[in-house]
Amino acid sequence: MVPNGLPRANVQTKKQIHRRLRQREIDELVAGYRAGATVYQLANEFRIHRGTVSLLLERQRVPLRNRPLSPAQIEQARVLYATGQSLAKVGKQLGCDANTVRLALVKVGVRMRDSHGRDRL
Repeated sequence: MVPNGLPRANVQTKKQIHRRLRQREIDELVAGYRAGATVYQLANEFRIHRGTVSLLLERQRVPLRNRPLSPAQIEQARVLYATGQSLAKVGKQLGCDANTVRLALVKVGVRMRDSHGRDRL
């Protein structure tokens, strides 16, 4: 019972699954990254969070890439963003973070929208 005397609702919560990679899988992850796969691609492939991929790469002393978007990707991002897609959706399509997209678009002079989709003043 909750304080107001009503019975507590039977609410099921989704349990987070923690996945521990074996050394063989970590070696595959490192090889994939060195072959050019992105952190996002590896996170999807190994079913782990992208932050975990970065952490595993750092623990293996693999230098992380900080690749900016190519001119073709920036143009694609500009077109997608102009159609009303969010930075997150554009980033997902390009295999990068929403903030990477935002920084690239601001750099080429694209006017950003606020979180409600309205032009910023």
